Amino acid sequence: MTPIGLLGIVFDSFLSVKKIFITDSNKNATIPEFALNFVKQLNSYFKGELLEFRYPVNIQNISEFDKKVLEVTCEIPYGETVTYNWIAKKLNTSPIAIGQALKRNPLPIIIPCHRVIKSDGTLGGYSLGIEIKKWLIEHERSTLYKFQLMKLHHRML
Repeated sequence: MTPIGLLGIVFDSFLSVKKIFITDSNKNATIPEFALNFVKQLNSYFKGELLEFRYPVNIQNISEFDKKVLEVTCEIPYGETVTYNWIAKKLNTSPIAIGQALKRNPLPIIIPCHRVIKSDGTLGGYSLGIEIKKWLIEHERSTLYKFQLMKLHHRML
């Protein structure tokens, strides 16, 4: 269980993460040994202790366009947001095409599509739900703020 609900995680035969989704079923509540490192990283992320995931992922079964969109999305710094339009300009396409590609992101949270918002500052869509997108953005911003305060405090000592 996480602060955003129960997550379902699918691994491929090479033990890379292939899909993440919200579920209400805990029928497979036991965590296989091979998944413990990834679950530990997820828990650290939700505690505000991890800023970047370091675990193998598998996004092979998506289009080349979607891969490009997700690659740009991975470049968005923790705790920051960019607009669909910003990514669209980088890839010479439309904001709608970017939104559709992000909608197909199989690894929300890890590939941080929650960091992409509309040009007017509203959230837009999110495959895990708008409330979760809002929570993730606020979580990252508050975590980043705490890290900045700690750095400032250490400089003053």
